[in-house]
Amino acid sequence: MKGKRTTFLYLSEPDMIKAGVLDGKQCVQAIDDMFKVVGEGDYIMGGLSGNEHGQRIFFPPEKLFPNMPVAGPDRRFMAMVAYLGGKFNVCAEKWYGSNIENSNRGLPRSVLVVVLNDVETGEPLAFMSANLLSAMRTGAVPAVGAKYLASKNAKTAACIGAGVISKATITCMKAALPELNKALVYDLITEKSKAFCEEMSEKLGFQFEVANSMEEAVRAADVITIATAGSTKPILKKEWVKPNAFIATQGTADIPDDLFTSSHIVFDEMKMHKSWKEEEESIPEEKASMRLGFPGAGVFRLCDEGKINMSDVRDLSKIAFGTSEGRATEDERFILIIGGMPVEDAAWGRVLYDNAVEMGIGQELVLWDEPHWR
Repeated sequence: MKGKRTTFLYLSEPDMIKAGVLDGKQCVQAIDDMFKVVGEGDYIMGGLSGNEHGQRIFFPPEKLFPNMPVAGPDRRFMAMVAYLGGKFNVCAEKWYGSNIENSNRGLPRSVLVVVLNDVETGEPLAFMSANLLSAMRTGAVPAVGAKYLASKNAKTAACIGAGVISKATITCMKAALPELNKALVYDLITEKSKAFCEEMSEKLGFQFEVANSMEEAVRAADVITIATAGSTKPILKKEWVKPNAFIATQGTADIPDDLFTSSHIVFDEMKMHKSWKEEEESIPEEKASMRLGFPGAGVFRLCDEGKINMSDVRDLSKIAFGTSEGRATEDERFILIIGGMPVEDAAWGRVLYDNAVEMGIGQELVLWDEPHWR
């Protein structure tokens, strides 16, 4: 029997843009559909639990060999793997290296690629540039959350952080909430906020304003998104937040206990956060520097202290699938805790791959015409 020829599609960043990677409406639909599949249970992520965020390479605090990297701010390599069933029917891996010093080299903080594989044979379907893919799928999660959890009268957004993820988030948020007509932007670097407002107001066609403080932005907002990096955490106060606001955290914001306990709490997927918690707690004290923290830590602590009942915490996947309730009344406040799941890369990557095939975009590469050994 003759061996099978195997090819795959290579998609550069310009190819990905042509395939629609920056299309907020299509991305929100893909991630909403993904949450429905996850809510049904037709997915597997990494590890024995099937729910791991990803597998990291931990660098030591001091150099052990001449070429070995050392630990530093946002310095890591990570593989994020997943099977996603339903309409997507794909296996995927996002692989990336991250170093906050990259900005001094003319590079993004993280450099990402995604590989899609046939779920039966394991053959690669595509190898794709993934910085924009990852940013947009990250931005789509709070937008899907807003679809189910924001007030139906939400018109004003606050963007805390004026980086790439906030650009993706507000792009997707506008697609999810068509009535949105104003965004206030706050960043520690005012010039970044100004540039953000100029760029995004032109792209999205509604009003953007620079906020002089985080308090100013939060007090005015119906929808609050937090996407910041670095050692300085944004600190919210309960009295700033409207009683019916929707808050989405995509990092490690400092949310006070009284804001948590007076809000409904939703995780993107609880099982992943529990797995993340177990991983962090398994790191021994002598390697405590490897603990990066995780977005749901504050909620788990409050549950341990008896201030929040874990049974009251909801999953966005279950809300999307229809087995858990979203917003029921206009006087509810919601906090969505987002960790980022490999199934998101699988979903958006699959949609973009299908787009590229249909549009004839990308370069077909040959893995082999016939496998040499089999």
